[in-house]
Amino acid sequence: MRHEAIGRCLTAAVLAVAPLSLMAQGQGVGPARPFSFAAIGDAPYEPVVGGRQQYPVPAYEALIAKINSDADVAFSVHIGDIKAGNTLCENVVYSQNLAYFNSFAKPLIFTPGDNEWTDCHRANNGNMDPLDRLQLIRDTFYPHNKSLGQTTIPLFKDKQPYVENSVWTEKPAMFIALHMPGSNNNRDRRTGTWVDATDAEYTARNASNMAFLDDQLKKATLDPQIKLVVIAAQANPFDRFLESGQGYTVSGYGDFIAKIRAWVEANPSKRMLYIHGDTHTARFEPKLTPVYPSATQLTPAGTPYPNFARLEVYAQTAAFANWFKVSVNPDGTYAVTVVPAP
Repeated sequence: MRHEAIGRCLTAAVLAVAPLSLMAQGQGVGPARPFSFAAIGDAPYEPVVGGRQQYPVPAYEALIAKINSDADVAFSVHIGDIKAGNTLCENVVYSQNLAYFNSFAKPLIFTPGDNEWTDCHRANNGNMDPLDRLQLIRDTFYPHNKSLGQTTIPLFKDKQPYVENSVWTEKPAMFIALHMPGSNNNRDRRTGTWVDATDAEYTARNASNMAFLDDQLKKATLDPQIKLVVIAAQANPFDRFLESGQGYTVSGYGDFIAKIRAWVEANPSKRMLYIHGDTHTARFEPKLTPVYPSATQLTPAGTPYPNFARLEVYAQTAAFANWFKVSVNPDGTYAVTVVPAP
């Protein structure tokens, strides 16, 4: 039932994007060629015993093997959440996931999720300092200006300490990995031991995020080769623009939404694809409108922009069963395919 519903959504969405050209500055020189990439994330969540992640994860290893066996896949993007939201943020989680990322035959680009740092203050996560876990993430996964994986590609990084933000290009597309996790982007968190009462971490990182994103979007506007911008981040800034039941009073995604909305409106001949996780509902659809999401419009309203789509990856156990393959043509048109894992 779930697979069929997603398939119907994908078919409609692919037909919607096909007539429009999408593109970007190339990695190296030469004409654009067809290529594909894998979009995954919100995994591995299982197995869990006694509140601790267990390794190895045979189902995750099978997923990686399936992606490795696909000759069309040029690289993979993992949008974060490398553990469940109710397990300990132990050091082994980070070292094991680094090993998994480096078992990808092709380049792997990872952007952090909330489960591996912002939520580590929770009692069932070990009551750990989120900033300590964030530093561990930066030290573990981002020691150099290149991707993870057995084969690597160079990445243009944001300034220190925001080295998890990166950009790379593969004609005809520009890719931006942006550190924007769930849990309201670590803004307005007023519970737990490690409370950031002034939102200092969010404020500084968000400022760097927006400056970095602005620079890349300006390049995308000015370069006639760039017709598709793909942004990967963990958060769902649509359905959780201001998540209910968490005590949040202001969204941590307002600046991001305003920036991409302005770019989409100003560049109707170019296209943007936002890849995310967080809400564990695999889907590919147009979503952004002139009024939604916003502080005054938290439910879908308005006419979606035809040059914008969002892709939410499979999550938890479903992430071991299927993954998304995004195939980009030389003219910039693209298609999203559900690929069963073994």
